[in-house]
Amino acid sequence: MSMESKRPQLDRAELQQLRWLFGTLLLLLAAWTVPYMDIDAWVWLALITGGAPLMLWRPDLAARLPRWAHRLAFPLFLTVTVADWRLETVRVLPALVRLTLMLLLYRAATMRRRREDLQVVVLGLFLVVVAGVLSVSVMFVAQILGFTACALLLLLTLTLTGTAETEAAPPEWTRVNWPALARRVRAVTNWRVVLFGGGLFGGLVALSSVFFILLPRFDLEGSLFFDHLMQGKARTGFTDEVKLGDVTDITQDTSIAFHVDVDDPAKVPANLYWRMIVLDQYAGGKFSISRALEVRLTPEKTARYSGTEQVRAGAPVWTFYFEPGISRYLALPGSFNRLVFTEEQPLEGDGELRVVRLPHSSVQMLAYKVEGLNLASTLPAPSGDGALTGQSGTLPAYKSLRQISPDDQAQLVRWAQALGAPPQNPSEFARRACAWLSSNHAYTLQMTLPDDPVGVKRDPIVRWLDSTSPGHCEFFAGSLVLLARAAGYPARMVVGFKGGTWNPTSGNLTVRNSNAHAWCEVLDAAKKEWVRVDPIQRADVFGDAAGTLSGEAVLQKISDRTFSARFDGLRMFWYRRIVDFNQGAQVEIAHRARLVMEDFGRWLKAWLEGKRDAIRAWLNHPWDRRQLAESAAAAAFLLVGAWWWRLGRFAWLRRRGGNPVRREAGRWLARLGSRAGGAVGGELGEELRRLRYGAPGSWPNPEKIFRAARRFWRGRE
Repeated sequence: MSMESKRPQLDRAELQQLRWLFGTLLLLLAAWTVPYMDIDAWVWLALITGGAPLMLWRPDLAARLPRWAHRLAFPLFLTVTVADWRLETVRVLPALVRLTLMLLLYRAATMRRRREDLQVVVLGLFLVVVAGVLSVSVMFVAQILGFTACALLLLLTLTLTGTAETEAAPPEWTRVNWPALARRVRAVTNWRVVLFGGGLFGGLVALSSVFFILLPRFDLEGSLFFDHLMQGKARTGFTDEVKLGDVTDITQDTSIAFHVDVDDPAKVPANLYWRMIVLDQYAGGKFSISRALEVRLTPEKTARYSGTEQVRAGAPVWTFYFEPGISRYLALPGSFNRLVFTEEQPLEGDGELRVVRLPHSSVQMLAYKVEGLNLASTLPAPSGDGALTGQSGTLPAYKSLRQISPDDQAQLVRWAQALGAPPQNPSEFARRACAWLSSNHAYTLQMTLPDDPVGVKRDPIVRWLDSTSPGHCEFFAGSLVLLARAAGYPARMVVGFKGGTWNPTSGNLTVRNSNAHAWCEVLDAAKKEWVRVDPIQRADVFGDAAGTLSGEAVLQKISDRTFSARFDGLRMFWYRRIVDFNQGAQVEIAHRARLVMEDFGRWLKAWLEGKRDAIRAWLNHPWDRRQLAESAAAAAFLLVGAWWWRLGRFAWLRRRGGNPVRREAGRWLARLGSRAGGAVGGELGEELRRLRYGAPGSWPNPEKIFRAARRFWRGRE
């Protein structure tokens, strides 16, 4: 009796090889979530990236690891982790992440039994959860989907291989021929099951997305406390103290600092200054915040932070997406009426100084909206400002040169007097001082400060001013601050960012760390305002570029149409609709979805009515040769379809291999058996089993039996 051949299956060794494959891919995907955390673990990541593929290609190498290496692994990991914790002092999470990478590297280089594979899953989940809390990258979404699919496949192979442990010696399965294994997997694959599983997985992802949109948002109190474990210095030099050269070091980094959504692109100014920190105290080549200025930054926990600007109709409203690890200080392009956050934030700030900061650098992307913007290049000086009233003591050190030696102070005064600026005219003094600086010094990002003569120790800025060496923005801005103070004008340094690019794909501004900049502000006591002065601007030292460019001309000048900008456009969609997705966005999405469904319903109704009217008109029209031909073609199509269902599908089944009659009989036995709750009884069942298992010579008329099965099925419905 001829029987239908069964589908081939993988043996135990091949399942073990697939286990090894999925486990190695899983730990690689887990390890590569670390770059999203801004943690220094590149050594371990490089070892895993290089070692895991080698062990994947040659599993027998892992089986040959000497026993003493296993014995030394735990003491070594413990020693390295304790030393890591001692070095980190405050931050705990980076040490835990590096320990996890060490364990993954060990599991990649050793034979893994069932327990070790489950450990890989758990360790990978730890890294994925941490990265998911600390990261908002769109690429992480694709990575976590790959991790989930790989974990499910690993668990499937673990179930199929059973609970047997791996032998101490290199087992037979470690001699892998990966191309041959790929051909075997392709031969045994049931693509219907694969499509069903893929559809189920895609459905779960889609369902999760729907729940994400519909469920309300909750504050998890500081991102599951991970931010407290990650506290540390900001990734850039924007801190409470800025040494000469710190801002220039930031410009070497081309990564994105923040994105900005603008409500009206036509109001984007020609020169963009993103103010972050005001530094009023200077000593020995370092600007810092004096105690008097620090006192003004009062703490407050709120989701609505008020500024000094009044509510004005048509005032710009910009939304910022601040990347993690940039600085504890927020970037602000001007005075504002209010800052709006998606949740309450512990803030310290002063609206008159236009400075707002967090207790520490955020380890997550921070979104905030700036309402009622005033993009003027001047800043009103409050009547109680010590620089305006002339008081001293605990007031900000806007005029102080106390930390500079008397000789250096005298030299600064001589330079300031030589400029010949009229008294009580800080703007004219700033122009002449900037022109003098530009005539003596070129601008550069790479500089070497000239040495003092033997036995002489001068202030670094004074030493630079007394030379013709090129300098970067901190030297230009710092020099202007000291010269203005020597001339009797209160002055301070401001650091932040300058410029940015316009992304026409997503319609937003992008500012990178390479846009880091330092400038200064000089007080105009008569006008009671601080005037922004940028010595690097040369011809436009006040950085306002009034009347030069506006509207589309500005955007055209700063547009970025590169491929990376297009990718950033995708990231902005992710930020707008996913990261900054609040209840208002939920309502907007639901409203748009309802409108789309209503429009589709109207279109479908109109389309069906149109088809109905067309068919009715066709039938009512006097019949001619064309209508007869169309009717004959439709009838022929129906007859061909009926023939295919009755006979032609057997020919198609025969081409797939096996006997089509046996296949059809097996299908009816399974179908009727599921309805009957067991085997199909009676004469019909006997005839179907004879077609399924009997010799062809004993078969009854197959088509007659299949028609009887069809009638029986319809009668039971």
